[in-house]
Amino acid sequence: MYTESIPIVSAAQAKNSLTAALSYAEIGFSVLPLKGKIPSLRAWSQYQVEPATFDEIHSWCRAGLLENVGIVCGTVSNNLVVLDLDGPAGYPAFAAMFPHLAETFTVATGGGVGKHVYLFADELPDTVRAMKTPIGHLELRANGCQVVAPPSMHPITGQPYRVEKALDVLRVPDLADLVTWIEAFKPQQLVQQSDWRPPAHLPAGDNNLNPRVVQALAQHFHAQGFKQYGEWLHGPCIYPERHQHGDRHPSFGFHTRSGFGHCFVCGTMLAKDICAQVGINPADLGGLLDVPEHVIPAKAVDLSAAPPDEPEETVQQAELKLPGWLELYLDWAGTTGNQTPMIFHQAAGLWLLSVAIGRRLYGEAPWGVRLYPNMYVMLIASTTFYRKSTAFKLAEQVARQAIPHMLMPTPGSPERFQEALAGRLPGNFDQLTPAQKERLTKAQPFAAQRGLLKDEVAGLFGSINKKDYMTGMKDLLMELYDCPDFSDKDTQSGLTSVENAALSILGVTTPAGLSAAVSDADWDNGLLIRFALLTPEPDYQERPSAETYQAVPEEVVEGLRALHEKLPGPQATETGLSAPPALRLDVRCWPECQAYGDRLRRMCDPRQDTELDERLKGVYGRLHVHAFKVATLFAALDWLNTDNEVPVVSDDHWRNAEIVAESWRSSAHRLLDQLDRTGEAIQERRQQDSLLKAIHQTGTAGADLRTLYRKLHVTAKRGRQLAQDLVRAGLITERRVNGAEWYIATEYLRETSSENVTNGTR
Repeated sequence: MYTESIPIVSAAQAKNSLTAALSYAEIGFSVLPLKGKIPSLRAWSQYQVEPATFDEIHSWCRAGLLENVGIVCGTVSNNLVVLDLDGPAGYPAFAAMFPHLAETFTVATGGGVGKHVYLFADELPDTVRAMKTPIGHLELRANGCQVVAPPSMHPITGQPYRVEKALDVLRVPDLADLVTWIEAFKPQQLVQQSDWRPPAHLPAGDNNLNPRVVQALAQHFHAQGFKQYGEWLHGPCIYPERHQHGDRHPSFGFHTRSGFGHCFVCGTMLAKDICAQVGINPADLGGLLDVPEHVIPAKAVDLSAAPPDEPEETVQQAELKLPGWLELYLDWAGTTGNQTPMIFHQAAGLWLLSVAIGRRLYGEAPWGVRLYPNMYVMLIASTTFYRKSTAFKLAEQVARQAIPHMLMPTPGSPERFQEALAGRLPGNFDQLTPAQKERLTKAQPFAAQRGLLKDEVAGLFGSINKKDYMTGMKDLLMELYDCPDFSDKDTQSGLTSVENAALSILGVTTPAGLSAAVSDADWDNGLLIRFALLTPEPDYQERPSAETYQAVPEEVVEGLRALHEKLPGPQATETGLSAPPALRLDVRCWPECQAYGDRLRRMCDPRQDTELDERLKGVYGRLHVHAFKVATLFAALDWLNTDNEVPVVSDDHWRNAEIVAESWRSSAHRLLDQLDRTGEAIQERRQQDSLLKAIHQTGTAGADLRTLYRKLHVTAKRGRQLAQDLVRAGLITERRVNGAEWYIATEYLRETSSENVTNGTR
């Protein structure tokens, strides 16, 4: 077959976007002009119903809108559906599962690792996506979606979208199996043992697995005492280390026809991974597959510290695509501060952007609030080794060179801080140098929307909780995070009015310092959870150092200054300069933001035993807001070199921001793990271990509660609490013997049951 005879291939290989767009339109596709990956038009809903005419396409080109070309999916384009596989493992996995669907027109994306698979479906499916799966992002785009088409250029890499398979678009009756496959990778909500149900959409059969391997796995789980639920075997997760307290309420299921596994914490598991974990060698059974296995790149990861429903963090970060200025900053900061975790440099760079913007961008959220991109960031690590203060000092250096007037003075008391936020000049203003006077004068219109640097932020918490003169500071900081329009305080010097606030804080501390300074109320009342609580990434590695010290690159300073100056400036009034106005963002990712917030909220459902630390529930409740702020910063950077009136917060910005937010979620879990290694947590673990050992020593006879708590020298109530923890973990089983609470090690019960079966007893 000559590719020249295939119209879509010819269109994809056009020399420019105009020719490509006209060629796609002639085929019958509805096309769009794109800026990078985002439609250049403020609204494009009409092109989801009726394709653009040739005259319209030419007008886009004359107006400079046709930088790239996009194709609208769905009904308007003859029921076009595009499978977007973002990640190196996605396409091999798809091709292995659906080889017949792989023989169609396919595009290699400009990002370098993704594929777009084009299909026509007689029965059009709904758009479905599963993000941050073990094999990457999976998205089936239909009505309401568009896709970047060749020969467009990727906005970050500068590489073209190109034809991978020069075939005509395959037409199929439906894509129900493909939808089911994608749905199977979506994380599921944790449920209690008594309410366990098989996941609704896990693939079943027809996956070329060796049936002898599937049978061996089923026999293994039967032997482990797993319960039968139709085609499922249900029991404890094969990765108990991924659960915060072990799999207290067994959440794992093995599908006896497909060979897939699924845990409501760990997600979907492939047969080859299950085999490796339980000690079954597929080679001993004739191999994993009945046909040659497609190689899917595997990435080893330690999820022992991962939170519930946590995607593979290293994979996420590898897929993170950062805007140009932030990459420049990280290149410099990562080399200059080569011993500092990159998560610290990344957060410091985001903080710099939030300070440069202040309160001049906002999104109008569907739930009725305005969200501004200000940030509270805390870098937490042990002293010396991680060089956390280096990230702090490098960010400070950039801020003082690019936007010095946007930095706040350190608060001495709530009243003095309030006065600074109100723009009140210090009493010794006349004695300052001309440069100092100029900086303070320039800062006045931005008085309440600046950045605060706090080298030992735990000391601030300590002062708030212990010093009488700091009374009211906690409430003030909580209020400022939410960016109030007005905040009036009656101080000793009179009424102090703070307007248009958007404070951003960057601080550093140690786990020990934070543990000593904060109280339970700091978690409960919401101040601490407003911070991004960042700890070194699990795969931290020291990077090569620069041979000589490199000063802040000019493009880093100028880029940050350019962003600050492009946004609206202070307004002239009869009494001087007022605070600058704010631009309303063009937000196109609210559904994704809400979906992310809902998923995190479900993990905090009090009706479920989610095994989620109470301190983390507040963190989870704020993460979607953190993610939106990050998405806003990404959008602002992409907007910097455009002529658009306002930044557009796209799905791509959201995806990258969610990756950042998920790394912050993991970080919060790591922090609590560090905080809980001392004090009561260690004591509780020791008591649990002692109780379990005592029960083991009694063998098949078991022991009553009274004997156990006396042996451990704890109260009856405490003994019962410890025993119930072990019961929920599946390590011991409770019995009633003559009305007494009796506990037996679960393994002895299983051994006894096996012996009875072997001996033919019932």
